[in-house]
Amino acid sequence: MNLVCLVCPNSCLLSVEREGGAVRVVNNGCSRGVEFAVKELNDPERTLTSTVKVLNGEFPLVSVRSDRPVKKGELISLIQYLDTLTAQAPISAGQVLLSGLGLNKVTVLATRAVAEMYPSILTTPENPASRSFGGKIY
Repeated sequence: MNLVCLVCPNSCLLSVEREGGAVRVVNNGCSRGVEFAVKELNDPERTLTSTVKVLNGEFPLVSVRSDRPVKKGELISLIQYLDTLTAQAPISAGQVLLSGLGLNKVTVLATRAVAEMYPSILTTPENPASRSFGGKIY
């Protein structure tokens, strides 16, 4: 099996073989490549990156990430769960949006700021400059 090592910018193309209970790694530029390959074969993890809906924000979504890697097999279910959530603006970069998620109990952090959309910007029936489309206020 071939793997691209993600530990450093060298991105070594590793050749990995299982021999009984041992893992043999070739073409690693450093010892960290061996550690990466063993971890990738036995217990792969990834940093969770996704988006969360934002209520009353200048943007409809905020990008998020986990504070540490999660089990690769958990990623899809965690992303599906995040898709059900809505955060309230304002949101600051680095703000904790959720704690204790998944088996690793990771913390989900916002990766950018989202300002609150002020009520004066929203169109309302009381505001003479408001616009109404199809009976809905936007």
